[in-house]
Amino acid sequence: DYALQMQEFVNNHSDICELVDIGGTTEGASGGNKRLLFLKISDNINTDEKEPKLMYTSSMHGDEITGYPLMLNLIDYFITAYKDTGHSDHLRIKNLIDNSEIWINPMANPDGTFYNSASNTSVLNARRANANGFDLNRNYHDNVIGPHANGHTSYELETQHFMTLAENTHFVLSANFHGGIEVVNYPWDNTYDRHADDLWWIQLSREYANNAQANSPNGYMTALNNGITHGADWYRVYGGRQDYMNFYHQCKESTMELSDDKRFNLVTNPTALLDHWDYNQEALIEYLIQGTYGFQGVVKDALTGNPIEATITLVGHDNLGSHTISTLPHGDYYRPVYTGTYDILFEAECYQPFTLTNQSITNQLNNNQTVVLTDVLLTPVAGSAPSNLESSNVAATTATISWDTTN
Repeated sequence: DYALQMQEFVNNHSDICELVDIGGTTEGASGGNKRLLFLKISDNINTDEKEPKLMYTSSMHGDEITGYPLMLNLIDYFITAYKDTGHSDHLRIKNLIDNSEIWINPMANPDGTFYNSASNTSVLNARRANANGFDLNRNYHDNVIGPHANGHTSYELETQHFMTLAENTHFVLSANFHGGIEVVNYPWDNTYDRHADDLWWIQLSREYANNAQANSPNGYMTALNNGITHGADWYRVYGGRQDYMNFYHQCKESTMELSDDKRFNLVTNPTALLDHWDYNQEALIEYLIQGTYGFQGVVKDALTGNPIEATITLVGHDNLGSHTISTLPHGDYYRPVYTGTYDILFEAECYQPFTLTNQSITNQLNNNQTVVLTDVLLTPVAGSAPSNLESSNVAATTATISWDTTN
């Protein structure tokens, strides 16, 4: 039913929706029906545009499934509000979808969620681990202790598929949804050190918690520091996807804990999931919108005008993978950041570095700014042709070539 629903979104709204299957799980790898599905939403769905890519994914712990139906609700809400020009939220949702590319994966561990259910219809035996008994949120490459945390000796199929997606798709902002407590968990999980963007993370988390609290009864999303926490301050985790995405892929990802009850007892509380949609709807939307704020621009070759891949660093600010990158085919970059004035360094292999100085931005609660910077044109490093070129040991398919040293 889930897979059919995801396909129906596309069948009915192919102008703004695309179904992306990033691979099968352990149980679905051989053509089975356990697939890792994303619904991609954008105004020009068949065109890769200059706009930030934003991602939500839920239930990598198979028994923490509040986010599973909430993600389906969010997809439906986006489509409805975007298509209905009379909808009260049409303009906000249209602006978001027209200016970003949204990827939503409601179910990241179907093997765990439907564990021991031959028909894939019952979550009675849902468990945290995948089919092989591994915790997928301890299975990522960790920048503190290395490639295999908690005794894992390899990357699970689910992990491999998500790592490949992250390698091929530069997400600017993302979140993965869990359950068991109600709190927004921000980086880092594996160290007590603070992220370079700690003030921005606190603000982003505070906004989500505030929005959830404002739309729910007293006591919702108030755990730990009134609904937010630095990951390691709560407890340390190694091999988690949040730190992997932040450190290795310059994607600002947080971990959202949506409910004290991992699996709602719908017999005794049949409205629980609807209630949690009401609590989180506004928070879910505003979190994604945060990915459209900050510094934006394009990096090009000064001689050809072609877009290039570059590293963009806030001088004296960035560390531990907090920088961002420009990506092809457009050379575009996006850097959400807290209020301040920054010197921005642009670097690329075989190009002279360039710094934009004194670039100011305002990004605070209820006062957010997008600053589109002028195109940055990087000059190729000048080279000279080699002299005294000589060949020796010439054979049918090989030769030794030598020349004088060049500067």
